[in-house]
Amino acid sequence: MEKQDKQYVNAEGKFLGTVKRPGNGWLGMEAKSGSEFVRVPVVIADEGEQKGKEIVWKGYLTEKATERTLKTLDDIFGSGWTMQQLEDQAVPNWVGTEVRVTVQGEEYNGEVRFKIKWLNPVKAPAVAMEVDRIKALDAKLAEVRGGAPAPVAVVAKTHDAEGDEIPF
Repeated sequence: MEKQDKQYVNAEGKFLGTVKRPGNGWLGMEAKSGSEFVRVPVVIADEGEQKGKEIVWKGYLTEKATERTLKTLDDIFGSGWTMQQLEDQAVPNWVGTEVRVTVQGEEYNGEVRFKIKWLNPVKAPAVAMEVDRIKALDAKLAEVRGGAPAPVAVVAKTHDAEGDEIPF
């Protein structure tokens, strides 16, 4: 058990890590249930007691979980991969990819096992909000505050598109 504590993550938390090549393949299947999954092993990079320890995320390919699993993998690695490439260990851009993981402990047969609850890209892509959505949020804010939305400040342009100052 001592070796396992040294090799594998043994605490809850949010960590930065790096994907490594799995020793037993990217694809797997649970022996009891037959549920298929994609295996993504992560080595913790953050300084501290967990640095260098490993933990594996399993993205299940069941009816309920497939869509979420594929979205997670596409968000991190892009969508240019196939299951056959995973089987052939031919996804070169996966190994070495930095990720963020949220680790939680779960009790099983009287002992705590640590699992990756969330696997995310290091930098989530920023999504610009549409004007109508911003207006709806301002209306909601005003409702919570019990009044009208704050007036929008009008900022006068001081420079044109080429960067030249606009005279007033």
